[in-house]
Amino acid sequence: MSRYPSFAELAEFDMGLAAVVVFVSLVVGGAIVSIVIEQAWLALRRLWKLRKDRSNGR
Repeated sequence: MSRYPSFAELAEFDMGLAAVVVFVSLVVGGAIVSIVIEQAWLALRRLWKLRKDRSNGR
């Protein structure tokens, strides 16, 4: 037996690690998308309110 793990053992370990990486990246990516959407929504509301105030002569 060799001291080093076989390619099959490394591939099996890497597949589990890859699954964890994919899951974490999906969670972080979802959070970032959520923040971007929220900020865009707040900016649109701010612009709409500014436009509405200017149309009233303020």
